[in-house]
Amino acid sequence: MSVEAITDTISMIDSPYHGRRGVLGTYLIRGEKSAVIDPGPAPLVPGVIEALEETGVTHLDYVLLTHIHLDHAAGSWKMLEAYPDATIHCHPRGAGHVIDPTRLLAAAREIYGDALKEFGEVRGVPAERVAQSTDGETLDLGGILLETIWTPGHSSHSQSYFEPSSGVVFVGDAAGHYPENKGVLVPGSPPPHNPAKAADSLLKLMSYEPKTIAYSHFGFYGDAMALLERFLVQTRLWDRVARDGVEAGLSLKDIFDLLVEEDPEARELAGIDEEGKRAVYFSLKSFVGYAKWLRKSL
Repeated sequence: MSVEAITDTISMIDSPYHGRRGVLGTYLIRGEKSAVIDPGPAPLVPGVIEALEETGVTHLDYVLLTHIHLDHAAGSWKMLEAYPDATIHCHPRGAGHVIDPTRLLAAAREIYGDALKEFGEVRGVPAERVAQSTDGETLDLGGILLETIWTPGHSSHSQSYFEPSSGVVFVGDAAGHYPENKGVLVPGSPPPHNPAKAADSLLKLMSYEPKTIAYSHFGFYGDAMALLERFLVQTRLWDRVARDGVEAGLSLKDIFDLLVEEDPEARELAGIDEEGKRAVYFSLKSFVGYAKWLRKSL
């Protein structure tokens, strides 16, 4: 477990996940009140709690969720057990699944199969401890403000947070994955995924002119606007390649081959190792699924 300062009031916690570091960035924001963004699944939470204790946080007010996917939110119940005054803050489309994760787990089981057990125990939380966000609302932590920005695309329940005094934007997965030490951007999008809404959300984030971008996967970087623009270009490229491939009746493998020809970042990631190749396939499948849905709906 490590804690790295971004500003005097914002830090990134890197809690190990089954012994691996650099999997999820959990962000701590401290004003008169304290909040964490995305505590991760249950195996990550003990490291997050340890980090809070080491930094002197004894009272937690908010568990802020960028979205409710298991790798970001599945251990939220464990955070509420440790901090009985904390409230979960999430998008209205995700609130019901936080309270009762039955359907969420069923959908995740279709994607992950037996690997679902790696996320650890998932429990629902009391409805009275879940606050539903509104787009554009401001959370006052006492001396530090966080603006809530709905950013659908990666999921219908995705939202980002912006701290205006420092210009830090916490994007969850709305601006892609930036795998540590690989230096490449790639979408990290399980189905259902909507690249058109994702592009609109990126433009929305850019309208805030952030200075620092804080990724969930992984790390924080000072060239926020350039990275958002870079991912916008990539999202539109993947969307076009997927649509063209579906229109031509190509297989996923053939569309993958076209994509790595056109996108040097996808080509680089897929060429690093099998894990990188699977990551490209995983996300491309969701773009292809959207392209097929769009073709049927026209």
